[in-house]
Amino acid sequence: MGELIDLGESHGMVDGEELLEWPPPRGAGRRQWPIVLMLTLVVLFATGSRPGTGIEEAGTLAEHASAMVADRGLVYAMRDEPALTAFDWTTGKPRWTRSLAGDGGGQAYLTADRAYVRHRPCTATVGWSLERLDPATGKQLWSRAGAPIAVVAGPAGAAPGLLTVDDRTASCPPVVPARGAAPSPVHLGGLDAETGEIRWSFDLPGGARVVAPDVPGSSWFAAWYPGGRAEIRSAATGAITAAADVPELADTPPTSVRIVGGLLVIVQVRGDGALITAYRSDTLRYQWHMLFSSSDQAPIAEMAYGPVVVACGPMICVPNWRDIAVLDPETGAEAWRRPLQLDAAGPGVLVGRDRDDFTRVRVVDWQTGQDRADLAGWAVVPTASDGTDDDDIGFAPAGSQLVQRPEDDGSRIARIDLRTGTITPLGLVSPIPSRCSMRHHRLACIAGGDSVRLWRLPG
Repeated sequence: MGELIDLGESHGMVDGEELLEWPPPRGAGRRQWPIVLMLTLVVLFATGSRPGTGIEEAGTLAEHASAMVADRGLVYAMRDEPALTAFDWTTGKPRWTRSLAGDGGGQAYLTADRAYVRHRPCTATVGWSLERLDPATGKQLWSRAGAPIAVVAGPAGAAPGLLTVDDRTASCPPVVPARGAAPSPVHLGGLDAETGEIRWSFDLPGGARVVAPDVPGSSWFAAWYPGGRAEIRSAATGAITAAADVPELADTPPTSVRIVGGLLVIVQVRGDGALITAYRSDTLRYQWHMLFSSSDQAPIAEMAYGPVVVACGPMICVPNWRDIAVLDPETGAEAWRRPLQLDAAGPGVLVGRDRDDFTRVRVVDWQTGQDRADLAGWAVVPTASDGTDDDDIGFAPAGSQLVQRPEDDGSRIARIDLRTGTITPLGLVSPIPSRCSMRHHRLACIAGGDSVRLWRLPG
């Protein structure tokens, strides 16, 4: 969910040998589902494979692909040359191919539901730079200095923005600063993700730090300075909307500072746990604090670096090595805690796997912490898009999660609506996919190891 996806990233396949059948056999000590829910899900998954309602194969787009991602208009396959090929979602036909070989080739990069090429320092320019690709031709539309660190909201009715950072003092070849040297200023900017227009920019003095949102589309970000002065800034204009001296930032650097919904959250590791403190983004006024501790003895890494605090739909999540704790954003009180691995979160439900059994997917209600559904033998399918754009399939890609259950040499695919928890069977695909994206009643996956396949969805 807020992740900036690098096309060079690879994902392993799901091991079908370890997955069990669904529904699971009844066992002692396991909570039984109400009979109505059981019958509903049995009928739902049974009817999903009837003739005329399943997935139709539309062909193989590319063989020997090292990675695949997709945006609202195109499916992209990365080859080892390296080269990037774009395919039309509807027809599956190739649009264009672009070589990324050589020092100036750059890295294909998907963010803000658009394709770019990201250039490292001392290649295309002295510092980092970002090049927007023309969806029709694959050629350059524009290029701007800086490296993107987050997708943020734009002005009302406009395209989203990219929060970028740039070191204007960089040189080639790169020079490692001497020990004890004063930090260099950082140039911060807000770009229109579509046109490349620079909406705003300013320099942060040396030693200042930027807090970028993890979830795409935030309307604000933060900066803080040595001594504890903090600022909340508008993502659309860069203007300061609130400022205050924050004690937790004053003396020693905190373990982490995060943007979680409408809160600026500060984590400080102590001997008795991690102190989590929240400030409101509109006023920078103190909201709450709580001392977090793991349910069991934590690993050394977690004790040293503290727990991760992330936005989870309407709640705050603290996933750790053994379980996930869910906090009320208004008070910081722990609403519930379960031994789950967080996979997806939406307005209505969380999707996660049992810590002791990664082949068991649970759909959990935010308010109660109880299961809406318990899918034994199923696995989560990693997404191949960044989920920042709406879709015509019935709900946004960011509002759904694909799951699969291996069956013979393929997988049965279903979609979980993260708003309602509704499970919709899509059908059977072969071979087993390792990463997928849905758009325009199409399903594109990297499957069978290294081939990119396209299917037509029912409806």
